[in-house]
Amino acid sequence: MKKFFDDLKNDKIIHYILIFLAAAIAGIPLINLRIYGTDDGFIHILRIMGVDEILKNGTFPPYICSRYCDGFGYAINLFYPPLVTYGPLLFKMFTGHYYDCLKIYSFFTIFISGITMYKFVYEITKKREISVISAIIYIFIPYRLESIYNRFAIGEFSTFMFLPLLFLGLYNLLNGDGKKHYYIAISASLLMLTHTITTFYAALFSLLYILLNIKKINKTIIKKLAINLVFVLLITAFFSIPLIEHKLAGDYIILDSWKMHSTPDEVYESTVPIKYFFTGIMEKYDMDYKLGVPLIILILLGIPVLKKINKDYKNEYLIMLLIAVLSLLMTTKYFLWLYVPQFFTRLQFAWRMLTFFEFAISIVTAINLYTLIDLIPKQNLKDWMLLLSVILIIASMAKISYDYKYESQKTLSDEEYEERMLNQQTIQHMQINREYLTDNTRNANMSLREKGIIVVSGSADIIQENKEGLTLSAKATNIEKDTTLELPNLYYLGYEVKINGNKINYFESNNGFIAIKIDEDMSQADVTVSYTGTTLEKVSYVISLLAFIGFIGYLIKEKRKQNEKSN
Repeated sequence: MKKFFDDLKNDKIIHYILIFLAAAIAGIPLINLRIYGTDDGFIHILRIMGVDEILKNGTFPPYICSRYCDGFGYAINLFYPPLVTYGPLLFKMFTGHYYDCLKIYSFFTIFISGITMYKFVYEITKKREISVISAIIYIFIPYRLESIYNRFAIGEFSTFMFLPLLFLGLYNLLNGDGKKHYYIAISASLLMLTHTITTFYAALFSLLYILLNIKKINKTIIKKLAINLVFVLLITAFFSIPLIEHKLAGDYIILDSWKMHSTPDEVYESTVPIKYFFTGIMEKYDMDYKLGVPLIILILLGIPVLKKINKDYKNEYLIMLLIAVLSLLMTTKYFLWLYVPQFFTRLQFAWRMLTFFEFAISIVTAINLYTLIDLIPKQNLKDWMLLLSVILIIASMAKISYDYKYESQKTLSDEEYEERMLNQQTIQHMQINREYLTDNTRNANMSLREKGIIVVSGSADIIQENKEGLTLSAKATNIEKDTTLELPNLYYLGYEVKINGNKINYFESNNGFIAIKIDEDMSQADVTVSYTGTTLEKVSYVISLLAFIGFIGYLIKEKRKQNEKSN
């Protein structure tokens, strides 16, 4: 029996198996989950479907899907971080359905987040018992399950995988041997390519963590922080640079706080009255904010055990407790959302800060429970209590029969919805989120718009028009001077428009489409349009590729240095 408990406490392989089993239990509702019926599920089905089409068509850069938005070409993969499209698509080899790809990926995020939390807590405490308890609590934490099963907010619940790695890198750099500082670059890059809003607030909490350890800062640490930051910026350049380029070129809805309802007033309106952390659903957002009795009990354990917490990791405990309290406060009306600069309110909904609360509280509660059990004098009883605690956490926090709150108008099954979208010649603009359009498209009814070139002003006859995907060719005859043509392509950068083989600049029409102006009389002109991507977009891919190769080389160099020192 003693060997059994020794293995249970110290064997990390057994712990990984426990984490996998916990993830499997937490993922049981995925079997019957109707992704289409969740808040954002249909968007992500369409997103990975669209990206798959882009890749199969060989379009580069892989941003615009020609079939979307009534066939006018929609940038399904430009403004939203790419990891949550390419990630699920990796599982396409195991299934023929996009919704199954998303389910497999969702389980993957649950399991990997348990592993990363385990590694982070072990780095802090050097106690595998605390690590596995923390990982299991993290797996069953309520808001993450809500993000999967009711909202299907894939970007948000994916970030649960990377937050532990970010703070592992920071802790190792500031409090450890510094040999794992590169986790900062890895995790921050993955966060940025997963969910930009979470990345922004993760950066703020990272800054807070550094400030709380300011006395430990030296030139070596500053240098390593700078190296990590540079690698993050360069590795993610293929996503951030095109985003900035489009921000400067047009009034895209996704990049405007007012249009995205992320002003201080609107964020304040989304705050959660404290009672709903105990009672559950706030009807305004159809969200369940209930922390649950098990988690509340584990939190309250901190009161009697605070003075008994091991000094070796008490400082980290207090920092995580501070992050938990601060992030929970930020979900309520008691935080000064009305007075912070608008730059800090891009999260839209204050309750998104629950991501950080649940990350930090998973560590705090695991230490609370372990400290209480460690007070038991008899080792045999202590071992049984640890085992029983793990079982009770799983049994009490698991939601095997999750209470789905599907949107009432979404009555199709995932299979029916996916088949319908695949069989449609084009995806109508009202069938998808319209955040990646310019503000001018609010004036346009795409479903009623002619599918070809439109003469906006002046005079011209359009003949022999042919459009395939993002490529168009047509002849214009009897063209008057200063004639403006609106092309059947939504306005994005990266198109190449030619008149009689010569490039011509284009601009955004009043309806959000590409428009050109012909400034001389012409009897006939060949008009061609193709999508090539901008020079800056292509350069950004080269930058990211070289940075990734450079980062691998840097890691190899660092490992060699460490080996030389150890020898």
